Amino acid sequence: MVEKKRVFYIRRAIFLLIAAAVAIPLLTRIEFPMIVGWPAQNLYDFVDKVPTDKIVVVSTSWSAGSQGECAPQTAALIRHLAKSGKRFAIWSFSDIQGPELAQAIAEPVTKEYNREYGVDWVNWGYKTGASAMIRGWAKDIWGTVKEDMEGTPVEELPFMEDVHSHEDIGLIVDISAGALYGVNTVNYYIQFLKGLYNVPVGYACTGVMAPEAFPYLDSGQIVGMMRGLAGAAEYETLVGFSGDATRRMTAQSFAHVLIIALIIIGNAGYFLSKRRRRVEEAQTPSSGAPSPPEEQRE
Repeated sequence: MVEKKRVFYIRRAIFLLIAAAVAIPLLTRIEFPMIVGWPAQNLYDFVDKVPTDKIVVVSTSWSAGSQGECAPQTAALIRHLAKSGKRFAIWSFSDIQGPELAQAIAEPVTKEYNREYGVDWVNWGYKTGASAMIRGWAKDIWGTVKEDMEGTPVEELPFMEDVHSHEDIGLIVDISAGALYGVNTVNYYIQFLKGLYNVPVGYACTGVMAPEAFPYLDSGQIVGMMRGLAGAAEYETLVGFSGDATRRMTAQSFAHVLIIALIIIGNAGYFLSKRRRRVEEAQTPSSGAPSPPEEQRE
């Protein structure tokens, strides 16, 4: 009974420690310095090099269920675009929620940098059709996209005056949380835009998807990548902004450090208790040992 109570209280203490390790960094301004990896650095550098006469397409292939990683990635990229004066268009061919969620992120950030909707950025919204849609607007964006998310014809937007085909796109960044019809969304861009027209493609994916993307990165089929929440935090560091990704990564790091410490303490306690039992067993006479002589007993 005593042992069960001890285990009960130890478990609750661990739960409370983990909760505190996650909550304290989120509620305070404690932050760990971020070491920027080369995939995020490459993407940042390429965005900086996009010519002013070309646009960046932000493909929001994610929904509310994956905004824990994809929303900070989107926010970091849009902040970089707005800060550097790059024109950009938001859209999605795989997830209907993506453009709306990205719109909510883009509006306050673009206002902060005095970027005007319809002039400096637009939202084409969700367009169904997958590969057919991509191949269509690669040749004729006006005829394929037709209108923005609010229903305004694209020809009425000043932003679209010089945006007609793939030749006017300097970079596409696919912010993705999964696959469409069993195929990762970035594959569509690599196949139908990078492969056919040599349009540069960047990638931002959830952490579990990153290992599958490294062959594309190593081969040059994508120019750079944000790897999950860590990639978003790295990108925030490059932009010079401390946002949700940096705070969440700090909380995650605190929790990881605590878990490692608990593993070390638990293993140390196990070996110490094992050693203590051996010592006790060595000091306790066995039941089969001969009894002392009668003279000694007296």
